[in-house]
Amino acid sequence: MSTEPPPTAILPEEPAAAPTDATGAAPEPPATLPDADGAPRPSARPLTAALLNLSGLGLGYLHLRAWLRLAVALAATAGLAWVALPIGREPIAVWWALGYLGALGLFALDAALLARRRARRETPQRTVWAPRTAGRIAWATLAIVPLLGTAYVVTQHEVLEQYLAHDLAQAQESLDSAGTAFGAFRKTYDTAYTTYLTTAAEHPATRAADRVPGLIDDLYAQAKGATECNALTAVRHFALPETQGPLKAVAQDELSGALHDCGMEFVAEGKLRDAKQPLAELMADHASSDPAAALPDDLAAWRDSLIKDLSSKGGCTETAAATGSTSFLAGFDSGKVSELADKARTEVPAGLLKCAVRQFKAQDHLDAAANLTALLDSYPRAREAGYAGRLQIATGIAQLDPKAGVKLPSLKEPEGTVTLTVHNYSPDTFEMVYTGPATGVITIDACDDCKYYAKGDQPACVGYSLTVPSETVTIPAGDYLTATRQDGVILDWENGELDKESFTADGGLCTWSQKR
Repeated sequence: MSTEPPPTAILPEEPAAAPTDATGAAPEPPATLPDADGAPRPSARPLTAALLNLSGLGLGYLHLRAWLRLAVALAATAGLAWVALPIGREPIAVWWALGYLGALGLFALDAALLARRRARRETPQRTVWAPRTAGRIAWATLAIVPLLGTAYVVTQHEVLEQYLAHDLAQAQESLDSAGTAFGAFRKTYDTAYTTYLTTAAEHPATRAADRVPGLIDDLYAQAKGATECNALTAVRHFALPETQGPLKAVAQDELSGALHDCGMEFVAEGKLRDAKQPLAELMADHASSDPAAALPDDLAAWRDSLIKDLSSKGGCTETAAATGSTSFLAGFDSGKVSELADKARTEVPAGLLKCAVRQFKAQDHLDAAANLTALLDSYPRAREAGYAGRLQIATGIAQLDPKAGVKLPSLKEPEGTVTLTVHNYSPDTFEMVYTGPATGVITIDACDDCKYYAKGDQPACVGYSLTVPSETVTIPAGDYLTATRQDGVILDWENGELDKESFTADGGLCTWSQKR
Protein backbone atom coordinates (compact mmCIF):
# COMPACT_ATOMS: atom_id res chain seq x y z
CA MET A 1 0.00 0.00 0.00
CA SER A 2 1.31 3.33 -0.93
CA THR A 3 1.61 6.02 1.36
CA GLU A 4 1.39 9.73 0.47
CA PRO A 5 3.21 12.50 2.20
CA PRO A 6 1.13 14.39 4.57
CA PRO A 7 -0.40 17.47 3.16
CA THR A 8 1.35 20.68 3.97
CA ALA A 9 -0.20 24.04 4.35
CA ILE A 10 0.73 26.62 1.72
CA LEU A 11 1.28 30.02 3.31
CA PRO A 12 1.48 33.27 1.44
CA GLU A 13 5.00 34.68 1.03
CA GLU A 14 5.83 37.68 3.11
CA PRO A 15 7.00 40.68 1.21
CA ALA A 16 10.70 41.32 1.28
CA ALA A 17 11.80 43.93 3.65
CA ALA A 18 12.48 47.25 2.07
CA PRO A 19 16.13 48.44 2.37
CA THR A 20 16.71 51.05 4.92
CA ASP A 21 19.37 53.67 5.41
CA ALA A 22 21.42 54.20 8.52
CA THR A 23 18.45 55.76 10.28
CA GLY A 24 16.24 52.87 9.32
CA ALA A 25 14.08 55.03 7.00
CA ALA A 26 13.60 54.04 3.40
CA PRO A 27 15.32 56.40 0.87
CA GLU A 28 13.34 58.56 -1.53
CA PRO A 29 12.79 56.95 -4.91
CA PRO A 30 14.68 58.69 -7.80
CA ALA A 31 12.82 61.59 -9.31
CA THR A 32 11.48 60.77 -12.72
CA LEU A 33 9.26 62.32 -15.27
CA PRO A 34 7.07 60.54 -17.75
CA ASP A 35 8.53 60.43 -21.24
CA ALA A 36 6.43 60.95 -24.34
CA ASP A 37 5.39 57.28 -24.32
CA GLY A 38 4.46 57.45 -20.67
CA ALA A 39 7.72 55.91 -19.47
CA PRO A 40 9.46 57.72 -16.66
CA ARG A 41 12.37 60.05 -17.66
CA PRO A 42 15.36 60.39 -15.30
CA SER A 43 16.51 63.85 -14.24
CA ALA A 44 19.38 65.56 -16.12
CA ARG A 45 22.83 64.14 -15.53
CA PRO A 46 25.39 66.60 -14.11
CA LEU A 47 28.13 65.60 -16.59
CA THR A 48 25.83 66.00 -19.55
CA ALA A 49 24.71 69.44 -18.41
CA ALA A 50 28.31 70.51 -17.94
CA LEU A 51 29.39 69.30 -21.38
CA LEU A 52 26.41 71.02 -23.01
CA ASN A 53 27.49 74.35 -21.52
CA LEU A 54 31.04 73.97 -22.94
CA SER A 55 29.59 74.59 -26.40
CA GLY A 56 29.39 78.30 -25.58
CA LEU A 57 25.72 78.34 -26.55
CA GLY A 58 24.37 77.69 -23.04
CA LEU A 59 22.85 74.34 -24.12
CA GLY A 60 23.29 72.96 -20.60
CA TYR A 61 21.06 75.70 -19.23
CA LEU A 62 18.64 75.18 -22.12
CA HIS A 63 18.45 71.49 -21.29
CA LEU A 64 17.78 72.34 -17.63
CA ARG A 65 15.34 75.10 -18.60
CA ALA A 66 17.34 77.59 -16.55
CA TRP A 67 16.34 80.58 -18.62
CA LEU A 68 18.05 83.32 -16.67
CA ARG A 69 21.31 81.40 -16.65
CA LEU A 70 20.87 80.73 -20.36
CA ALA A 71 20.57 84.48 -20.98
CA VAL A 72 23.79 85.12 -19.02
CA ALA A 73 25.69 82.45 -20.99
CA LEU A 74 24.46 83.77 -24.34
CA ALA A 75 25.35 87.29 -23.26
CA ALA A 76 28.92 86.19 -22.53
CA THR A 77 29.20 84.61 -25.98
CA ALA A 78 27.64 87.68 -27.61
CA GLY A 79 30.10 89.93 -25.76
CA LEU A 80 33.06 87.97 -27.06
CA ALA A 81 31.60 88.11 -30.58
CA TRP A 82 31.18 91.90 -30.25
CA VAL A 83 34.83 92.24 -29.27
CA ALA A 84 36.18 89.83 -31.90
CA LEU A 85 34.01 90.90 -34.84
CA PRO A 86 34.51 92.28 -37.32
CA ILE A 87 37.92 90.66 -37.65
CA GLY A 88 40.59 93.34 -37.89
CA ARG A 89 44.28 93.73 -38.54
CA GLU A 90 45.29 92.47 -35.12
CA PRO A 91 43.70 89.63 -33.11
CA ILE A 92 41.80 90.30 -29.91
CA ALA A 93 43.79 90.45 -26.72
CA VAL A 94 44.60 87.04 -25.25
CA TRP A 95 42.97 87.90 -21.96
CA TRP A 96 39.59 88.18 -23.71
CA ALA A 97 39.89 84.58 -24.91
CA LEU A 98 41.18 83.37 -21.56
CA GLY A 99 38.38 85.16 -19.77
CA TYR A 100 35.78 83.60 -22.04
CA LEU A 101 37.21 80.11 -21.56
CA GLY A 102 37.17 80.69 -17.83
CA ALA A 103 33.52 81.75 -18.08
CA LEU A 104 32.69 78.55 -20.00
CA GLY A 105 34.36 76.55 -17.24
CA LEU A 106 32.25 78.31 -14.64
CA PHE A 107 29.07 77.78 -16.68
CA ALA A 108 29.89 74.07 -17.01
CA LEU A 109 30.48 73.73 -13.26
CA ASP A 110 27.32 75.64 -12.47
CA ALA A 111 25.23 73.46 -14.80
CA ALA A 112 26.62 70.30 -13.21
CA LEU A 113 25.83 71.52 -9.71
CA LEU A 114 22.37 72.65 -10.78
CA ALA A 115 21.59 69.25 -12.31
CA ARG A 116 22.76 67.47 -9.18
CA ARG A 117 20.63 69.63 -6.90
CA ARG A 118 17.56 69.03 -9.03
CA ALA A 119 18.16 65.27 -9.07
CA ARG A 120 17.87 65.22 -5.27
CA ARG A 121 14.57 67.05 -5.13
CA GLU A 122 11.28 65.21 -4.40
CA THR A 123 9.64 67.03 -7.27
CA PRO A 124 11.42 66.16 -10.50
CA GLN A 125 12.28 68.99 -12.98
CA ARG A 126 11.40 68.71 -16.63
CA THR A 127 14.35 68.73 -19.15
CA VAL A 128 14.38 69.50 -22.87
CA TRP A 129 16.01 66.28 -24.06
CA ALA A 130 16.02 62.71 -22.88
CA PRO A 131 19.28 61.73 -21.12
CA ARG A 132 20.62 59.71 -24.05
CA THR A 133 19.74 62.42 -26.56
CA ALA A 134 21.21 65.10 -24.33
CA GLY A 135 24.43 63.11 -24.04
CA ARG A 136 24.73 62.80 -27.79
CA ILE A 137 24.11 66.50 -28.24
CA ALA A 138 26.69 67.30 -25.54
CA TRP A 139 29.45 65.32 -27.20
CA ALA A 140 28.51 66.58 -30.66
CA THR A 141 28.58 70.25 -29.63
CA LEU A 142 31.72 69.97 -27.56
CA ALA A 143 33.81 70.78 -30.66
CA ILE A 144 31.99 74.05 -31.43
CA VAL A 145 34.29 76.32 -29.40
CA PRO A 146 37.59 74.78 -30.70
CA LEU A 147 36.28 74.84 -34.27
CA LEU A 148 35.11 78.44 -34.02
CA GLY A 149 38.37 79.42 -32.35
CA THR A 150 40.37 77.75 -35.11
CA ALA A 151 38.23 79.38 -37.77
CA TYR A 152 38.74 82.76 -36.13
CA VAL A 153 42.51 82.32 -35.97
CA VAL A 154 42.71 81.25 -39.62
CA THR A 155 40.43 84.04 -40.81
CA GLN A 156 42.19 86.65 -38.73
CA HIS A 157 45.55 85.55 -40.15
CA GLU A 158 44.25 85.95 -43.70
CA VAL A 159 42.87 89.38 -42.86
CA LEU A 160 46.27 90.34 -41.44
CA GLU A 161 47.93 89.06 -44.61
CA GLN A 162 45.70 91.35 -46.65
CA TYR A 163 46.61 94.35 -44.52
CA LEU A 164 50.31 93.55 -44.70
CA ALA A 165 50.13 93.01 -48.46
CA HIS A 166 48.49 96.44 -48.72
CA ASP A 167 51.27 98.01 -46.66
CA LEU A 168 53.95 96.44 -48.85
CA ALA A 169 52.12 97.49 -52.01
CA GLN A 170 51.94 101.10 -50.81
CA ALA A 171 55.65 101.07 -49.99
CA GLN A 172 56.43 99.74 -53.46
CA GLU A 173 54.21 102.35 -55.09
CA SER A 174 56.05 105.11 -53.26
CA LEU A 175 59.35 103.73 -54.51
CA ASP A 176 58.02 103.48 -58.05
CA SER A 177 57.23 107.19 -57.92
CA ALA A 178 60.68 108.10 -56.58
CA GLY A 179 63.27 109.53 -58.95
CA THR A 180 66.72 108.19 -59.71
CA ALA A 181 68.55 110.66 -57.45
CA PHE A 182 68.65 109.03 -54.02
CA GLY A 183 69.40 112.19 -52.08
CA ALA A 184 66.18 113.91 -53.16
CA PHE A 185 64.02 110.90 -52.19
CA ARG A 186 65.83 109.78 -49.04
CA LYS A 187 62.71 110.03 -46.86
CA THR A 188 60.71 107.94 -49.33
CA TYR A 189 63.28 105.16 -49.17
CA ASP A 190 63.50 105.36 -45.39
CA THR A 191 59.73 105.11 -45.01
CA ALA A 192 59.51 102.09 -47.31
CA TYR A 193 62.46 100.42 -45.60
CA THR A 194 60.87 100.96 -42.18
CA THR A 195 57.65 99.38 -43.46
CA TYR A 196 59.56 96.31 -44.60
CA LEU A 197 61.44 95.96 -41.33
CA THR A 198 58.29 96.42 -39.25
CA THR A 199 56.44 93.79 -41.26
CA ALA A 200 59.18 91.22 -40.80
CA ALA A 201 59.76 92.02 -37.12
CA GLU A 202 56.16 92.17 -35.94
CA HIS A 203 54.70 89.43 -38.14
CA PRO A 204 57.51 86.98 -38.93
CA ALA A 205 55.18 84.00 -39.54
CA THR A 206 53.38 85.58 -42.51
CA ARG A 207 53.66 85.35 -46.25
CA ALA A 208 54.29 89.10 -46.28
CA ALA A 209 57.35 88.65 -44.05
CA ASP A 210 58.67 86.02 -46.45
CA ARG A 211 58.59 88.66 -49.21
CA VAL A 212 60.53 91.25 -47.21
CA PRO A 213 64.12 90.09 -47.98
CA GLY A 214 63.49 90.29 -51.71
CA LEU A 215 61.80 93.67 -51.38
CA ILE A 216 64.72 95.03 -49.37
CA ASP A 217 67.14 93.83 -52.06
CA ASP A 218 65.04 95.58 -54.71
CA LEU A 219 64.89 98.78 -52.63
CA TYR A 220 68.66 98.81 -52.16
CA ALA A 221 69.31 98.20 -55.85
CA GLN A 222 66.91 100.97 -56.82
CA ALA A 223 68.41 103.35 -54.26
CA LYS A 224 71.89 102.86 -55.71
CA GLY A 225 70.59 103.61 -59.19
CA ALA A 226 72.54 103.51 -62.42
CA THR A 227 75.48 105.76 -61.54
CA GLU A 228 78.32 104.98 -59.18
CA CYS A 229 78.13 108.29 -57.35
CA ASN A 230 74.39 108.00 -56.78
CA ALA A 231 75.15 104.56 -55.38
CA LEU A 232 77.72 106.09 -53.04
CA THR A 233 75.10 108.49 -51.68
CA ALA A 234 72.76 105.58 -50.95
CA VAL A 235 75.47 103.36 -49.48
CA ARG A 236 76.68 106.17 -47.23
CA HIS A 237 73.15 106.67 -45.93
CA PHE A 238 72.44 103.04 -45.13
CA ALA A 239 75.92 102.57 -43.62
CA LEU A 240 75.17 105.10 -40.87
CA PRO A 241 75.35 103.70 -37.31
CA GLU A 242 71.67 104.43 -36.65
CA THR A 243 70.50 102.33 -39.59
CA GLN A 244 68.51 99.26 -38.55
CA GLY A 245 68.11 95.93 -40.28
CA PRO A 246 70.26 94.03 -42.78
CA LEU A 247 71.19 96.99 -45.00
CA LYS A 248 73.51 98.45 -42.36
CA ALA A 249 76.01 95.59 -42.56
CA VAL A 250 75.66 95.32 -46.35
CA ALA A 251 76.24 99.04 -46.88
CA GLN A 252 79.21 99.16 -44.51
CA ASP A 253 80.84 96.30 -46.42
CA GLU A 254 80.21 98.06 -49.74
CA LEU A 255 81.29 101.56 -48.69
CA SER A 256 84.93 101.23 -49.70
CA GLY A 257 83.98 99.87 -53.12
CA ALA A 258 81.40 102.63 -53.57
CA LEU A 259 84.02 105.30 -52.77
CA HIS A 260 86.39 103.77 -55.31
CA ASP A 261 83.79 103.43 -58.04
CA CYS A 262 82.37 106.92 -57.59
CA GLY A 263 85.81 108.49 -57.55
CA MET A 264 86.85 106.63 -60.70
CA GLU A 265 83.58 107.61 -62.37
CA PHE A 266 84.40 111.27 -61.75
CA VAL A 267 87.94 110.65 -62.97
CA ALA A 268 86.70 109.14 -66.23
CA GLU A 269 84.44 112.17 -66.72
CA GLY A 270 87.33 114.56 -66.10
CA LYS A 271 85.75 115.92 -62.89
CA LEU A 272 88.93 115.67 -60.89
CA ARG A 273 87.90 118.12 -58.18
CA ASP A 274 84.83 116.02 -57.45
CA ALA A 275 86.86 112.80 -57.60
CA LYS A 276 89.36 113.93 -54.98
CA GLN A 277 87.03 113.70 -51.97
CA PRO A 278 85.81 110.07 -52.29
CA LEU A 279 89.22 108.76 -53.33
CA ALA A 280 91.04 110.59 -50.55
CA GLU A 281 88.48 109.23 -48.07
CA LEU A 282 89.03 105.75 -49.45
CA MET A 283 92.79 105.94 -48.94
CA ALA A 284 92.49 107.56 -45.51
CA ASP A 285 89.65 105.58 -43.90
CA HIS A 286 89.75 102.27 -45.77
CA ALA A 287 93.44 101.91 -46.57
CA SER A 288 93.45 98.15 -45.94
CA SER A 289 90.51 97.41 -48.21
CA ASP A 290 90.80 95.76 -51.62
CA PRO A 291 89.43 98.83 -53.47
CA ALA A 292 92.11 100.99 -51.83
CA ALA A 293 94.81 98.51 -52.82
CA ALA A 294 93.58 98.56 -56.42
CA LEU A 295 93.34 102.36 -56.69
CA PRO A 296 97.00 103.14 -57.59
CA ASP A 297 96.92 100.69 -60.49
CA ASP A 298 93.57 102.03 -61.67
CA LEU A 299 94.82 105.62 -61.59
CA ALA A 300 98.03 104.61 -63.33
CA ALA A 301 96.02 103.05 -66.16
CA TRP A 302 93.97 106.23 -66.44
CA ARG A 303 97.12 108.39 -66.46
CA ASP A 304 98.71 106.24 -69.17
CA SER A 305 95.63 106.59 -71.35
CA LEU A 306 95.86 110.39 -71.05
CA ILE A 307 99.53 110.36 -71.97
CA LYS A 308 98.82 108.11 -74.92
CA ASP A 309 96.11 110.46 -76.18
CA LEU A 310 98.43 113.42 -75.68
CA SER A 311 101.18 111.76 -77.69
CA SER A 312 98.91 110.63 -80.52
CA LYS A 313 96.57 113.62 -80.82
CA GLY A 314 98.42 116.44 -79.11
CA GLY A 315 95.34 118.64 -78.95
CA CYS A 316 94.51 121.19 -76.33
CA THR A 317 91.82 118.94 -74.87
CA GLU A 318 94.31 116.13 -74.36
CA THR A 319 96.83 118.62 -72.98
CA ALA A 320 94.35 119.99 -70.44
CA ALA A 321 93.47 116.47 -69.34
CA ALA A 322 97.09 115.46 -68.89
CA THR A 323 97.92 118.74 -67.14
CA GLY A 324 95.05 118.32 -64.70
CA SER A 325 96.15 114.78 -63.93
CA THR A 326 99.52 115.90 -62.57
CA SER A 327 98.14 118.24 -59.90
CA PHE A 328 95.33 115.78 -59.14
CA LEU A 329 97.66 112.84 -58.55
CA ALA A 330 100.24 114.90 -56.70
CA GLY A 331 97.58 116.08 -54.25
CA PHE A 332 97.10 112.70 -52.56
CA ASP A 333 98.71 111.97 -49.21
CA SER A 334 99.33 108.40 -50.31
CA GLY A 335 102.80 108.06 -51.78
CA LYS A 336 101.69 105.28 -54.10
CA VAL A 337 99.26 107.67 -55.75
CA SER A 338 101.19 110.93 -55.64
CA GLU A 339 104.24 109.41 -57.32
CA LEU A 340 102.10 108.65 -60.35
CA ALA A 341 102.28 112.35 -61.24
CA ASP A 342 106.00 112.10 -62.10
CA LYS A 343 105.47 110.31 -65.39
CA ALA A 344 102.76 112.75 -66.46
CA ARG A 345 105.05 115.70 -65.73
CA THR A 346 107.54 114.56 -68.35
CA GLU A 347 104.91 114.71 -71.09
CA VAL A 348 102.84 117.73 -70.15
CA PRO A 349 105.22 120.62 -71.03
CA ALA A 350 105.40 119.61 -74.68
CA GLY A 351 101.65 119.36 -74.81
CA LEU A 352 101.18 122.78 -73.23
CA LEU A 353 103.56 124.37 -75.70
CA LYS A 354 102.00 122.66 -78.67
CA CYS A 355 98.56 123.77 -77.57
CA ALA A 356 99.72 127.36 -77.02
CA VAL A 357 101.20 127.46 -80.52
CA ARG A 358 97.89 126.31 -82.01
CA GLN A 359 96.00 128.91 -80.00
CA PHE A 360 98.42 131.66 -81.02
CA LYS A 361 97.97 130.82 -84.68
CA ALA A 362 94.20 130.91 -84.17
CA GLN A 363 94.63 134.35 -82.49
CA ASP A 364 93.27 132.91 -79.27
CA HIS A 365 95.91 134.85 -77.39
CA LEU A 366 94.26 134.79 -73.97
CA ASP A 367 94.13 130.97 -73.76
CA ALA A 368 97.59 130.71 -75.27
CA ALA A 369 98.94 132.99 -72.54
CA ALA A 370 97.27 130.86 -69.86
CA ASN A 371 98.90 127.67 -71.14
CA LEU A 372 102.29 129.33 -71.43
CA THR A 373 102.05 130.69 -67.90
CA ALA A 374 101.13 127.21 -66.63
CA LEU A 375 104.14 125.74 -68.42
CA LEU A 376 106.59 128.32 -67.12
CA ASP A 377 105.25 128.28 -63.55
CA SER A 378 104.99 124.49 -63.18
CA TYR A 379 107.86 123.32 -65.38
CA PRO A 380 110.51 126.10 -65.37
CA ARG A 381 113.29 123.59 -66.05
CA ALA A 382 111.62 121.84 -68.97
CA ARG A 383 113.37 121.98 -72.31
CA GLU A 384 110.32 123.74 -73.72
CA ALA A 385 110.58 126.60 -71.19
CA GLY A 386 112.99 128.72 -73.31
CA TYR A 387 110.75 128.92 -76.34
CA ALA A 388 107.66 129.20 -74.14
CA GLY A 389 109.11 132.36 -72.55
CA ARG A 390 109.63 134.01 -75.95
CA LEU A 391 106.19 132.93 -77.15
CA GLN A 392 104.68 134.33 -73.96
CA ILE A 393 106.17 137.76 -74.81
CA ALA A 394 104.82 137.63 -78.35
CA THR A 395 101.44 136.56 -77.06
CA GLY A 396 101.34 139.40 -74.53
CA ILE A 397 102.18 141.99 -77.20
CA ALA A 398 99.58 140.51 -79.55
CA GLN A 399 96.94 140.82 -76.84
CA LEU A 400 97.55 144.60 -76.67
CA ASP A 401 96.93 145.02 -80.38
CA PRO A 402 95.63 141.94 -82.24
CA LYS A 403 95.94 143.85 -85.53
CA ALA A 404 99.61 144.64 -85.05
CA GLY A 405 100.54 141.53 -86.97
CA VAL A 406 102.62 139.81 -84.30
CA LYS A 407 104.16 136.69 -85.76
CA LEU A 408 104.95 133.38 -84.15
CA PRO A 409 108.58 133.45 -82.95
CA SER A 410 110.86 131.06 -84.77
CA LEU A 411 112.08 128.03 -82.86
CA LYS A 412 115.69 128.98 -83.59
CA GLU A 413 116.26 132.69 -83.94
CA PRO A 414 118.82 134.12 -86.37
CA GLU A 415 122.08 135.55 -85.06
CA GLY A 416 122.11 139.17 -83.97
CA THR A 417 123.69 141.82 -86.22
CA VAL A 418 122.54 145.02 -84.58
CA THR A 419 123.54 146.25 -81.14
CA LEU A 420 120.80 147.95 -79.17
CA THR A 421 121.43 149.78 -75.89
CA VAL A 422 118.57 150.88 -73.66
CA HIS A 423 119.09 153.50 -70.93
CA ASN A 424 116.72 153.72 -67.94
CA TYR A 425 116.08 157.27 -66.65
CA SER A 426 113.41 156.01 -64.26
CA PRO A 427 113.61 155.44 -60.49
CA ASP A 428 111.87 152.10 -61.16
CA THR A 429 113.21 148.87 -62.57
CA PHE A 430 112.36 148.73 -66.23
CA GLU A 431 111.56 145.85 -68.57
CA MET A 432 111.17 146.27 -72.30
CA VAL A 433 109.80 143.37 -74.35
CA TYR A 434 110.15 143.15 -78.11
CA THR A 435 109.17 140.85 -80.95
CA GLY A 436 110.05 140.80 -84.60
CA PRO A 437 112.94 138.92 -86.21
CA ALA A 438 113.78 138.03 -82.59
CA THR A 439 111.71 138.02 -79.42
CA GLY A 440 112.96 138.78 -75.93
CA VAL A 441 113.09 141.08 -72.95
CA ILE A 442 115.57 143.70 -71.78
CA THR A 443 115.67 144.23 -68.01
CA ILE A 444 117.36 147.37 -66.57
CA ASP A 445 117.91 148.29 -62.95
CA ALA A 446 116.34 151.39 -61.43
CA CYS A 447 118.16 154.72 -61.64
CA ASP A 448 118.90 155.96 -58.12
CA ASP A 449 119.65 159.54 -59.23
CA CYS A 450 116.63 159.86 -61.51
CA LYS A 451 113.18 161.32 -60.92
CA TYR A 452 109.66 161.15 -62.35
CA TYR A 453 108.99 163.61 -65.18
CA ALA A 454 105.94 165.74 -65.72
CA LYS A 455 103.69 164.89 -68.62
CA GLY A 456 105.28 166.21 -71.79
CA ASP A 457 108.77 166.41 -70.26
CA GLN A 458 111.57 163.95 -70.95
CA PRO A 459 115.23 163.59 -70.07
CA ALA A 460 118.11 164.47 -72.34
CA CYS A 461 119.18 161.05 -73.55
CA VAL A 462 122.95 161.48 -73.83
CA GLY A 463 123.91 157.86 -74.13
CA TYR A 464 126.44 156.25 -71.86
CA SER A 465 126.43 157.54 -68.28
CA LEU A 466 127.96 156.30 -65.09
CA THR A 467 124.80 157.10 -63.14
CA VAL A 468 122.15 155.92 -65.61
CA PRO A 469 121.73 152.11 -65.80
CA SER A 470 121.63 150.57 -69.25
CA GLU A 471 121.49 147.18 -70.94
CA THR A 472 122.84 146.20 -74.36
CA VAL A 473 121.58 143.35 -76.57
CA THR A 474 122.45 142.12 -80.03
CA ILE A 475 119.44 141.36 -82.20
CA PRO A 476 118.83 140.60 -85.87
CA ALA A 477 118.13 143.69 -87.98
CA GLY A 478 114.49 144.33 -88.82
CA ASP A 479 111.19 145.80 -87.70
CA TYR A 480 110.14 145.28 -84.09
CA LEU A 481 107.15 145.86 -81.83
CA THR A 482 108.04 146.92 -78.28
CA ALA A 483 106.14 147.24 -74.99
CA THR A 484 106.84 147.27 -71.27
CA ARG A 485 106.35 144.58 -68.67
CA GLN A 486 105.52 145.19 -65.03
CA ASP A 487 105.11 142.40 -62.50
CA GLY A 488 104.86 139.85 -65.31
CA VAL A 489 102.12 141.76 -67.15
CA ILE A 490 102.88 143.21 -70.59
CA LEU A 491 101.62 146.80 -70.98
CA ASP A 492 101.65 149.34 -73.75
CA TRP A 493 103.61 152.54 -73.43
CA GLU A 494 102.31 155.50 -71.53
CA ASN A 495 100.77 156.94 -74.69
CA GLY A 496 98.55 153.82 -74.88
CA GLU A 497 100.17 152.37 -77.99
CA LEU A 498 102.80 149.88 -79.05
CA ASP A 499 106.05 151.24 -80.36
CA LYS A 500 107.06 150.10 -83.82
CA GLU A 501 110.78 150.40 -84.31
CA SER A 502 113.09 149.50 -87.16
CA PHE A 503 116.51 148.48 -85.94
CA THR A 504 118.88 148.32 -88.89
CA ALA A 505 122.00 149.80 -87.32
CA ASP A 506 123.57 150.03 -83.91
CA GLY A 507 121.77 152.49 -81.70
CA GLY A 508 120.11 153.15 -78.39
CA LEU A 509 116.86 153.98 -76.65
CA CYS A 510 115.98 155.86 -73.52
CA THR A 511 113.08 155.24 -71.20
CA TRP A 512 111.69 157.29 -68.29
CA SER A 513 108.62 157.48 -66.06
CA GLN A 514 106.13 160.31 -65.78
CA LYS A 515 104.45 161.49 -62.59
CA ARG A 516 101.58 159.25 -61.51
